[in-house]
Amino acid sequence: MEVVPESFPKKIRKTLDGLKQAGEPPVMVFPAVPRRYQDEKAMAFARIGAFDELKISSWIVVTEREVVFVRSGLLRNRLDKFPLENITGIEYVKEFQDNTLKIRIGDAAEDVRFYHEVDGVQFYKHMKDVLEKRVESEETGREG
Repeated sequence: MEVVPESFPKKIRKTLDGLKQAGEPPVMVFPAVPRRYQDEKAMAFARIGAFDELKISSWIVVTEREVVFVRSGLLRNRLDKFPLENITGIEYVKEFQDNTLKIRIGDAAEDVRFYHEVDGVQFYKHMKDVLEKRVESEETGREG
């Protein structure tokens, strides 16, 4: 991802630039609400499918090595990072009602509601590919 869209809030653009400078350029970025960040305002925007990215305060970022939950704050953003190698599964919780996915991180799980249905589908497909490639490489490693 070379250029961060101007429609993204300044705080999220700054976080994405920081990830890029740290050697973790974003592969995909979507407005999404992990359960740990769900408050009334975030859920209201997610329910109505808010299309004004400037008002969205919760994002999910995927890099080559991590999934990062970003929550915009007054002074600085909160980042929760999870290495892709620790993600053990992904599944739909409420595919048609509100586009909620469950991301399994080791033995724990986090429900994430995407603001836009298409974003949830793209994220799901990407994570499925990551998981399948990991399984294939593990099987190849055992055989060889």
